[in-house]
Amino acid sequence: MIQDQRKKELSKFANYIASEFCFQNTTQLEEIAHSEGLQVYEDHYENSFDGMLVCDEENSFHIHINVDRNNSLQSRRGRFTFAHELAHYFIDEHRIPLLIGEAAPHGSLHDFAHRDAIEDEADYFAGCLLMRDSLFRTIPIDRKFSLNTILQLASSFNTSILSTVLRFAEVGTHEICAFISENGRLKWFTKSEGFPNWAFRCKVGQAVPPTTVAGEYFTQPNAKYTGIENIEPDDWFYSKWLVKSQLHEQCYYSDSYGYVISLIWFD
Repeated sequence: MIQDQRKKELSKFANYIASEFCFQNTTQLEEIAHSEGLQVYEDHYENSFDGMLVCDEENSFHIHINVDRNNSLQSRRGRFTFAHELAHYFIDEHRIPLLIGEAAPHGSLHDFAHRDAIEDEADYFAGCLLMRDSLFRTIPIDRKFSLNTILQLASSFNTSILSTVLRFAEVGTHEICAFISENGRLKWFTKSEGFPNWAFRCKVGQAVPPTTVAGEYFTQPNAKYTGIENIEPDDWFYSKWLVKSQLHEQCYYSDSYGYVISLIWFD
């Protein structure tokens, strides 16, 4: 968990960099790397990592992008990987230990469920770098929130759906909760600060509740619902308060990577 003051510092730094290298809402990552003299390589590293920042014997930094894990400088997934490695470079506490030999290069993997403080910071910095606060709240989107809101923002910023959901929970214009599940089990979650602080019916690693839209997808044949579904709070939560607004769930199914994102929100 990144402390609020640390988030403010990282966000301010990332937004400043992005403001200098932005074209039509898209942060120009290759231009950032070029301005810092960073060498960037797309190569085959099997399943070992998504990206890696390396400092050589001449104190020059290099970023390696693993195409074997569906990363490229043009893909949305690859752009997040690239931004993540740029975060390791720009954050002093990450770069300096590599520079002076106190830390060895380590590969980064896309896994929002990790508990590594350094990786958490790089993920957060990457989201801020790709999706600036000031732009995020002004992009023209549908007035009512839905999965389409996320899709519109992801298209505008050229970012992955998953990273856009994470960013929306942080600075979006509607309060949401999002559950990421895989193989029928909860893998990760995030929620807006103002979303009710209800206890979840399942913990990370446990089976998704069967009465949820995602739960039905994993437990019933032909139950891949893509529309907006009305649900009860106790489908996902142990809710103790009477709510006057309707709760909704809509799922995004990643056929490429096998996970499901459940977006939860009130009218």
